[in-house]
Amino acid sequence: MDSRRNRDRLSTLPEHLLVPIISNLPFEEAVRTSVLAKPWKHLYHGTTNVSFKESEFVKRTVSSSEESLNEARAAFVRFVVNWASRFSGDVIQSFELRLSKPFGFEAEIKHLIEFAVSKQVKILVLDFSDLSCTASNQARPAVLFQLPECVYNQTAIESLKLFACDFDPLRLANPCSFKSVCFGHTQLGRIMTLLSKSPLLESLTVRNCWNVNLESITGVNNRLRELVFENCDFGTEYTLLDLPNIKIFKYTGSFHYFQFLTVNRRMEEAYLDYGAETDDEIGQLFCDVLYDLLSARKLTVCPFLIKAIKDSDDPVKLNAPMETRHLVIKTSLSPDEFVGIRLMINSCPELETLTLQMLPPVPVARTNPGFNPKSYWAFPISHKCLKKTLKVVEVRNFSGGTYELIVLRYLIRSGRVLERVDLYLPVGTSESEKSSVRATMSTLGDEGVASSKRLRIRQHDG
Repeated sequence: MDSRRNRDRLSTLPEHLLVPIISNLPFEEAVRTSVLAKPWKHLYHGTTNVSFKESEFVKRTVSSSEESLNEARAAFVRFVVNWASRFSGDVIQSFELRLSKPFGFEAEIKHLIEFAVSKQVKILVLDFSDLSCTASNQARPAVLFQLPECVYNQTAIESLKLFACDFDPLRLANPCSFKSVCFGHTQLGRIMTLLSKSPLLESLTVRNCWNVNLESITGVNNRLRELVFENCDFGTEYTLLDLPNIKIFKYTGSFHYFQFLTVNRRMEEAYLDYGAETDDEIGQLFCDVLYDLLSARKLTVCPFLIKAIKDSDDPVKLNAPMETRHLVIKTSLSPDEFVGIRLMINSCPELETLTLQMLPPVPVARTNPGFNPKSYWAFPISHKCLKKTLKVVEVRNFSGGTYELIVLRYLIRSGRVLERVDLYLPVGTSESEKSSVRATMSTLGDEGVASSKRLRIRQHDG
């Protein structure tokens, strides 16, 4: 009875109050409100947060022909154009359009972009990348979508996300209001021009782009708080970064050298995943990057980095103690990673949480690591964080492998203030495999009593 009364009370609200309420819903949900009652039928035409995604309108199956998909795309575009023609408001807060293979619909798309800009849109998302490919294996688009002139002349957009679009910063008429910019699947030969015209920029993300001629980020962009690169091809040998206010720095892809002139002394997160390994001796370069990012409270490192840093000038510790509280190590726990893992633990004297993100084992040529891997962790070497600060150890994708157990026993034996060991099983683990893991867990204390009396070991589903 109360729920019906509440619905009736909501229905009595005037339209100028209902539209802001609907605008806070995801656009798909806002459209569904049109069936709630007759007065609500056209309310979603006034919503100020708009998202049109081909994936939500065009259903793909294995048997879908390209002809049927093209027909569905055409119907999707007509729906969007129809919505725009019936829009009843004066302003749009956000406008998102995701359409693969936009060619053939250029006129309609440019009309929609002009419509959004005319409504003083603040958040504009245009994604014309190929839905049939994942982000990692998507080929460079043969042709990029050409943006209409209104995008370069506008002054209201604060957040801009462009995928598979040709964006030319030289055409920007005025200094931009951009606070957040994200590019994907495009070339960025003139990214320095964009930065010079974006003095308010706080977040820059670049994914799967090429010819990224980023020489430096300095001076005018000192508001930058988040900087993310994923799988990019750079047109410069190195990049200078002057980032006094940076909070988050993330890099995924082939090694590119960043020289940090200044960084925030209270960084929230640094993420370093250099993917495929090379034969280059760059262990000291990795150590230099870690030194620049030593203030990061959360740090994620990859197997390549872990293996390489042991060949730096000091194979025991980094250039200076890290201030990291949460260290995430992506690893397969192969013996050639052991020295680097111990080096990282030794270099984080204030570490509170250690996460081992287990990766599938990678076949490698049999080489002698110079020590017995089964006894390496048996030596009574205890690092400062194990004595004073480390309280939580997590193992993601735990399978109970030999080296997983050896490392865990070392941490349990040495962690004097350890409170929790959380073991997360891979998604899809069968009941029999869970039982086997539980039996394995019961052996973790067999080789000695845990140093911490408050320790609890728990198993979790992935």
